[in-house]
Amino acid sequence: MDMKGMEEGWKDALKERSEAVLDGVVGIVLALAVYDLMSISVARWSQLVILLFFSFVTLILIMFLWYTGSEVLDIVPQDNHLFALNILQVVLLTALPFSVRLSLFSDVKELGATFLVINTGILFAVTALINFLLLQRPESRTVPRSVLADIQADVFGLPAGSLIAFLSLLAPAGAIAGGPFAGWNIPLRALGLFWSFGAFFFVGIFANIFIRRRLPRSTEVAPEIQKMGGIFHSKMRTVNNTLFEAALGLSAFSLTDLPIKTAADLIQPLIHFSFLFFLIVVFWVKFYRVYAAIPFWDEGLDFLTSWAPLLAIFSPPIFRLVVLPNPEMEELGATMFPIFTAMFVLANAAVYIYAARFRRDDLKLPQEKISEFHRWAIGSLGLAFTFTASLLIPSNITALLDIPLRLVIWWISLVAFAAIMWVATHSLSSEKEKIGRLVPDI
Repeated sequence: MDMKGMEEGWKDALKERSEAVLDGVVGIVLALAVYDLMSISVARWSQLVILLFFSFVTLILIMFLWYTGSEVLDIVPQDNHLFALNILQVVLLTALPFSVRLSLFSDVKELGATFLVINTGILFAVTALINFLLLQRPESRTVPRSVLADIQADVFGLPAGSLIAFLSLLAPAGAIAGGPFAGWNIPLRALGLFWSFGAFFFVGIFANIFIRRRLPRSTEVAPEIQKMGGIFHSKMRTVNNTLFEAALGLSAFSLTDLPIKTAADLIQPLIHFSFLFFLIVVFWVKFYRVYAAIPFWDEGLDFLTSWAPLLAIFSPPIFRLVVLPNPEMEELGATMFPIFTAMFVLANAAVYIYAARFRRDDLKLPQEKISEFHRWAIGSLGLAFTFTASLLIPSNITALLDIPLRLVIWWISLVAFAAIMWVATHSLSSEKEKIGRLVPDI
């Protein structure tokens, strides 16, 4: 093997190391973050709203910062300094949901809020440093135009978020948040999480608009950029797989609080786990058809495919509220679960609609593939409607084995959806094969 081949093999080995360490660890961090926050006992709508609000922002923040950091190592896998900074970033991400929980539900809320904004400020600063160092590397010029614009815009947005987070420490210690949070006993400093996220978002958006205008489009066809696009396509699948894997792990973990005293008590937890497992896997498996049909990285597809598994992560901990033997929590969960599931299914529908309408000069989807995506989009819309309509059934009505009737309807809807999609796909495939056998004889 020549020196160039050895160098390429070394880079591939380092890239594999980076992906294995960061993606594996952050997958666990995401799962624990959601469970740590959603395992808190709530008995009122106000508590649940606060919990979902903080949990969703925290999860999006973890997702974005993780994606940004690991994206850098996809571009420069051999840089050990950037790898070390990414490890530091993951450590800080691990502490973020814990500090959120301290800020909301503990006896040391002020200490938790202070820790939260410091943690957030350092996280933004570390991620900004990672992006700044990447832009000093020549490899940063080999990424697609939209990715380069995002990296350059983050160099402005991330420091803004870090600055606002640290300025949140100027809020008086012991001050309680007012406005829409009045009466919920939330430390004013804890809102620094939202202020910093908002500063980062708006500064980054405006910077991105100006940066994209000046970046040439002609470079998109360069061979090295096309190659990097293939790496990002693989990255997109890795990220989504990690999210779905975290959701599956939570499917079992979020049911461990159920009281089990006899062998018969295992029946309901197994039924509940089967439902969650089936719900997640039905849509996860189908994503591979989209990846195969569009075998290169696309910014719009990357954005849409990230929302479905992100929402799927919330399904198990919210479903936990439905099955726990607590009337107040059951009422909350039975209302929130079909809403979140409908959002998850609608996110899937958006992916199929986008894939069916996808157009590019070097790719033309066959008509049967477009029809398949249309069927899944229509079926997903119908399933979302069914889950939402189940809210019309009173939550206290039960069926066999004292299982809530709403849950029975969810089971029936999901099984019917999967069966209809399977029959439609296989019947059309059989018809196509039949026509293919007849054509040579004509």
